[in-house]
Amino acid sequence: MQENLREIIRAFLIIFASFVLIKIIMSFKKEVSVNELTESKRLISTEVVKLGSNKISVPVYGKLSSKIEINIVTEANGIFYGNNFKSGTKVSQGDTLGYIKYDELESNLNSQKSNLLNQVSKIVSEMKFDFPESYNLWYNFMDEISFSKPLPQLPSIQNKKLKNFLSGKNFFNSYYNAKSTEDRLNKHILIAEFSGYLSQVTIKNGTAVVFGQMIGKLHDPSILEFESNTSIKNTLFLEKDMIASIKSDEFIGERIGKVSRINKILNPSSQNMSVFIETSDQDLYDGMYVFGEIIVGEIDNTFLIKRNLIEDNNVFVIIDNKLMSKKIDVIQIFEENAIIRGLSDNDRVLNEPIKGAFNGMAVRFNR
Repeated sequence: MQENLREIIRAFLIIFASFVLIKIIMSFKKEVSVNELTESKRLISTEVVKLGSNKISVPVYGKLSSKIEINIVTEANGIFYGNNFKSGTKVSQGDTLGYIKYDELESNLNSQKSNLLNQVSKIVSEMKFDFPESYNLWYNFMDEISFSKPLPQLPSIQNKKLKNFLSGKNFFNSYYNAKSTEDRLNKHILIAEFSGYLSQVTIKNGTAVVFGQMIGKLHDPSILEFESNTSIKNTLFLEKDMIASIKSDEFIGERIGKVSRINKILNPSSQNMSVFIETSDQDLYDGMYVFGEIIVGEIDNTFLIKRNLIEDNNVFVIIDNKLMSKKIDVIQIFEENAIIRGLSDNDRVLNEPIKGAFNGMAVRFNR
């Protein structure tokens, strides 16, 4: 019994001693000091500003097409004849491209010319005695009336009596009826207005056509142009006859063009203006896609910076290891860069955008 009691007392003393020892140790333990939070400084990439001259140019792109081009549209109904009326055919100014059958109309015109010639013959015979001063002029007019040539122009009539005389003979009515028939006949014959090539021909020899039908195009490939969209700011740099460099994936190097027209009316969908570039280079072809730039000139005391570093016409400069927003003027924006003004030599600016950057943000950088 006493042995058990001693074991209990011994265990109790061990527990008590352990408790006292722990308390003593705890009393000597130093308080954990909470370090004051140090301010975090982000490592950034920077660039030192060196002002200089930067080239101002306006990027352009588009598809070349003939500057001189017309739609060939029929002005009569009937059967079209033209063995050489095919896409790719080269024609010269004045060539007959084809015709719409006009046999009946031609017979009608020749009949009217015959009546007119008979009428003028009688009038000239009377003029010899009544208006001798006009006889030779009207005799020559009668002599020029031919079934194979267009009607001659009317002689100038200054004498009022002569005019009344001709009117009384119903001459003007006969002449203008024949002239009207001749004009209708001319609409049946398609003549090349300029030298060039046929394209987009939609009919064949012997096809029936109707009035107002587009049957092809005539274009002159010696002068080409393309239209390019340009921003308002870029368009304001441009002037007529400015030089443009033209490039394409289809050839090596560049070709030369010039600004031919500037359209300063805004496109309602894109809110851009447009510029037309003209070129006569023989290595360029209708339908070719091209790109390039219009050389405007150079502007001094400017700096070329990445465009994604600009926000609301402000950029961050580093002053005393802090980001500070600085107002700038954007002169021109390119696809990746921008030309700006408003910085000073030796200003230090960001070289890459920082997510969440703010005015006064502490930063560090490698010098």
